[in-house]
Amino acid sequence: SPAIMQALSSRQTAFRASAVAPMRRVLPVAPARMVCVEVSAGVGGKLKTRKAAAKRFKVTGSGKVMARRSGKQHFNEKMSRDDIRAASKMYTLSTANIPNAIKCLPNSGIKGSH
Repeated sequence: SPAIMQALSSRQTAFRASAVAPMRRVLPVAPARMVCVEVSAGVGGKLKTRKAAAKRFKVTGSGKVMARRSGKQHFNEKMSRDDIRAASKMYTLSTANIPNAIKCLPNSGIKGSH
């Protein structure tokens, strides 16, 4: 009996010896075929706007990128009227986030957006 306990002392050996140990099967898999499709639309291709970004950001006439403030979807009962009104206003995007927004809006008219 001490020899059996010593053999089953490690977790790995005990797991292998259990009746419910999962069996690992290696199934033959056919090699995947690579298909290369080339799409061309003139020189350089057509620049497309990311519609999710177009709904979130607005570019003003002077070139500022405006976005909607967060925190007005729910739990407004505890907010004061001034806080709710302030959350309704749009704000100017920070300079760190402007390049990300501009990349998503190539036809916005901002210099460097495409």
